[in-house]
Order: sequence, then C-alpha cells, then structure tokens
Amino acid sequence: MQNINLFEVIGVESDPLYKKVASLQVGDVIEIDGIQVRLSKFYEVESEIEHLPFPNMMSCYRHLSDILVKQVIT
Repeated sequence: MQNINLFEVIGVESDPLYKKVASLQVGDVIEIDGIQVRLSKFYEVESEIEHLPFPNMMSCYRHLSDILVKQVIT
C-alpha cells in the first residue's frame, strides 16, 4: 500500500521537498534527512540502505516523498 502525501492532493508545487528537488542543477547534491540527492545525467538517491537512479525529477520526488511519509508514520 502506498502512503498518501498531502501535497499530492493539494499540489506538489507547494511541497518544500518538491521545490528542493526541482531546484537541483547538474552537479548539485542536497541532503534531506540523511538521504543524499544528486543530479548528474539522472537523479540519484543515496542513503545507508539504497542507491537508486531515477530518470526524471518527478519519479525521484515521489520516491523521496514516500520514504519521508513512511518515516513520519513509524
């Protein structure tokens, strides 16, 4: 079951997480709750648990959002 992010309902453009990921330029790296997000040829998410590539910003954002929503619930 996928968790629901409030911003998916009211508009992701107002989500601070979305804004951070959308602001990445090639070569940038940001850290969000111990997760590194970088943009090279694609978006990458790296933590102690995983290192995953994403072909576009929206798929990266949704993955990060799901991780953070799960952290809030548990």
